[in-house]
Amino acid sequence: MNKPSEFRILVGAGGTGGHLFPATAVCEQLANIIESEFAASFVGTPDKIEARVVPALGYDFRTIPISGFSGISLNSLMLPFKIAKSVLICRSIIRNENIKAVLCTGAYLSLPAGLAASLEKIPLILMESNVSPGKAIKMLASKADLIISSFEDSVDYFKPTVRSKIEFLGNPVRANLRELPEKSKALESYGFSQGKKTVFVFGGSLGALSVNKAVEADLKKFAEAEIQVIWQTGKNYKPVADIPKNVKVFEFIDDMPMAYAAADLVVSRSGASTIAELALTGKPSILIPLPSATNNEQAENAKIFMNIGAAVLIKNSAVPEALVDSIIDLVPKDEILQLMSECALLLAKPDAASNAAKRIIELVKK
Repeated sequence: MNKPSEFRILVGAGGTGGHLFPATAVCEQLANIIESEFAASFVGTPDKIEARVVPALGYDFRTIPISGFSGISLNSLMLPFKIAKSVLICRSIIRNENIKAVLCTGAYLSLPAGLAASLEKIPLILMESNVSPGKAIKMLASKADLIISSFEDSVDYFKPTVRSKIEFLGNPVRANLRELPEKSKALESYGFSQGKKTVFVFGGSLGALSVNKAVEADLKKFAEAEIQVIWQTGKNYKPVADIPKNVKVFEFIDDMPMAYAAADLVVSRSGASTIAELALTGKPSILIPLPSATNNEQAENAKIFMNIGAAVLIKNSAVPEALVDSIIDLVPKDEILQLMSECALLLAKPDAASNAAKRIIELVKK
């Protein structure tokens, strides 16, 4: 058992980087403000991104037997029992480790931690990174003391009875993205030419199948256009085509600041963390919303960027025919890219993580 700290929080965040990284960004700021007195315990599942990232960041990580609903099956029939056991584990952590508050960022992992906070009568803070809130956030909203929203438009998706709890602070982003490396250094790190345009293509830790297939099918077009490509495929996709020298392929990129710094244009899904990073770094983008997103949240996120002029939106179904040609058409247009960059910066909330941390401290001190 960990020695109780002066200020320890329990975090229910994970499943995807979009849910995990905003929480770690807030913890990073809490540690800066509270210094040696701060500690965090994360709950999650052993086979998702949190099991790898959380311990590497130095935070305590506990597994809970929770899973999402995946249709009628034996696993789904066991779900109520898994939730109940997970709540018991979270309540035990709260009691034994003198937890001061619980932070939840959505998805099924949030539910047991949020319910435990309510039962133990300690502050519950929810962070909704998307325009449209997920089911777990909606279920916990009435029990929350504070709901942190990334977009003002999110207010319309909540019941009137909880809207007074919502504060528009933005989506917390990791501190290392606030100041990117010099572009020349980034290009050198990839072995790229300083005089050619660079595109960063990625689809999250699992990759984006439609995007990966389109890029692989048209690799020759990038070579002919003399466009350099940083291509993160995700762990589920292995290219079989010959990779030209102007394309660097990675399963996963740990040094995101370096990739963003090298890029003149970013091509990605439109998950909440990704668009927050695009805004903070001021990167022009082509966004391809994930069509299977539960609440259509990625499409809503992308529309915010498209409507302000920060991004081009391409539907997933149009990717095979349109994506690579759209990249090749857009990337030489310096004036348009500059305008898109300025528009993206208008959506940035660079102090989101520190402001969220300060509000958590205020709630605990009440």
